[in-house]
Amino acid sequence: MRIEKGDGTKLSFFQDLYREARAECEEHYADLDKFYRQYKGTKDIEGSEVQAKLVRNITYELVESQVTSYLPNPSVSPRMWSEKNERNAKSVETLLKNKRNELPFEKMNDMDERYNPIYGGSVWLCEWDESITTHNTVGDVRITCLSPKHFTGQPNIYEIDDMEYCFVEFETTKEDIVRKYGMTPSIADETESDENADDKTATLYVCFYKNDDDKICQYVWSGDTELLDIEDYYSRKRYTCKSCGKRKELCDCEKPDYELQNDEYEELDRDIPLSGGQFIPAESEMIRDGKIVTEMQTRPMTGADGRILMRNAGGVMLPATEEVEVPKTEPTRLPYYKLTMLPIVIRKNTSQEDSLFGQSDCEFIRPQQDAINKVESRIIEKLMGSGVYPIVPNDFEDDIDNSLFTRVFRCKPNEVNQFGRIDLSVDISRDVTEAERLYDQAKRILGITDSFQGQHDASAQSGKAKQLQIQQAQGRLDSKRQMKNSAYADIDRLIFHYYLAYADEPRPATYKDAEGRMQNVAFNRYDFLERDEAGEWYYNDEYLFSADTSYDFERQRDLMWQENRLNFQQGAYGDPALPQTQLIFWLNMEQAHYPFAHDNVERVREEIRRQAEIARMQEQIAAKEAQAEQLAGEIESRKGYEDYLKGEISARNEQIQKGMM
Repeated sequence: MRIEKGDGTKLSFFQDLYREARAECEEHYADLDKFYRQYKGTKDIEGSEVQAKLVRNITYELVESQVTSYLPNPSVSPRMWSEKNERNAKSVETLLKNKRNELPFEKMNDMDERYNPIYGGSVWLCEWDESITTHNTVGDVRITCLSPKHFTGQPNIYEIDDMEYCFVEFETTKEDIVRKYGMTPSIADETESDENADDKTATLYVCFYKNDDDKICQYVWSGDTELLDIEDYYSRKRYTCKSCGKRKELCDCEKPDYELQNDEYEELDRDIPLSGGQFIPAESEMIRDGKIVTEMQTRPMTGADGRILMRNAGGVMLPATEEVEVPKTEPTRLPYYKLTMLPIVIRKNTSQEDSLFGQSDCEFIRPQQDAINKVESRIIEKLMGSGVYPIVPNDFEDDIDNSLFTRVFRCKPNEVNQFGRIDLSVDISRDVTEAERLYDQAKRILGITDSFQGQHDASAQSGKAKQLQIQQAQGRLDSKRQMKNSAYADIDRLIFHYYLAYADEPRPATYKDAEGRMQNVAFNRYDFLERDEAGEWYYNDEYLFSADTSYDFERQRDLMWQENRLNFQQGAYGDPALPQTQLIFWLNMEQAHYPFAHDNVERVREEIRRQAEIARMQEQIAAKEAQAEQLAGEIESRKGYEDYLKGEISARNEQIQKGMM
């Protein structure tokens, strides 16, 4: 995007650009406000100045019935398989799963689940925040879920990656502006405040745009105050002295003049260990035009046995040397990874043509909501005006309880002989039928059944039939789940790219192995570095991101438990009588969040350990018994041999005695 200041400033250029983009989509934002008021239960009726007397908020009911706490599990696989790539994919997947628990995804998902059916989509802002530090790490990912009302995209562009610019606006405090942007309190007081907020808050406008070099840039302002202007948003920054050209940490100038520059490479001063046991050397072979550059070096000569050969130099024995051609080395320079996408992810409710966001549920059931409000207003008017009212003579002077009888009919004394009554009850059965018909229409439009809402459904006569009805309703809503999975996959990809670019320290993560034991793994951005034939180092970011297609446990846990029991009983895990098989069963139940499954896992493991100990002791006893039997056999054999020798000696003695005689 080319910035044309004209006679104005850069600030005025972005202010005008924002106003033009906002005005271009004015009708869209008017619809968003209308849909939100519909969700909140407004009494306004489309095309009428008369408000409804009563609102039956079916929009709120149908939107809330779709809200789920289901969070898609990240799934990462390498585009090109190798043992190294598979190990890296596992570390990324484990890191992302830990982020699901670490970041407030539950809170953001709760808002996101309402933004989508109301507005037709939601906006996710993913940023790297250097202020998030721990004892061992610097920087981490910060994610925010925003309403589409706070996002303004480039008009007539319907994919976020195709946009040249976009705007995000949000409220913050003026104290935060002082801390985050380094402004003085007097300048912060000049920032713009929302008309409904107090003077301690300010509205920030953030523009992400692509410059002529196709690099992502950021411009931030509030009111008529420029707060931040970054030409290359994703590049690493460093302060360099204009005089000596050295970094701020190495500069020795008396009066240094620093300027902020992009940091393109890091030069290693030590070997970098990798997760697979290898390392990136501090000195690498020099490669030019795809060939290794060599040089001649003098090295000691060695013999076949590896000993250094010696030579006689004037009566002095010195090591024999030779000239050897060896690769020439140079300090290893690793490039920093740079992101190329906007830090925005759009989740759509359901896709629609020529639209950045999806279709709003409020839009499609709005006619039914208006009609049902009219019918309910008519019902309440009939009921409030109907009743049984007394007839009394005009000269009747006793008090009548007006809280009970809102209307009293009077007549001349000569027209009635006694007190009477008039029944003005009305029939609202047809109105109620019409209201229910409109309600059923709205549910059918969105594909929601009574079983899906957990209400009584007489059409399902068995538990299996009710499960099938729920599954069928979820099938109608499968498009929304796919859009959610797709958005989370894009968020995961963006998180991965941030860690490749900025996570200098290994990031620890934990996971459970197949035996349910906790294991440690570390994400190390250097594991993704590779060197091509030309000698250039690059990051291998060729990984595929998707959402795990497992069931929504929040809605289908009963089905998962039932399937696990059935597999266990049918021997899918092995012999059900074996503790090892029972351990597999309870580990699966623990993964499906079955109550007290973890306790049963520990009990079965203890039983397996006890049986293993008994088996070991029995083996030891059997080994000792076998050793004792062997020893007894040897003793018996030795005793027999002794008896044999005694017999031989006796026989020889007898022969000797006979010979002497």
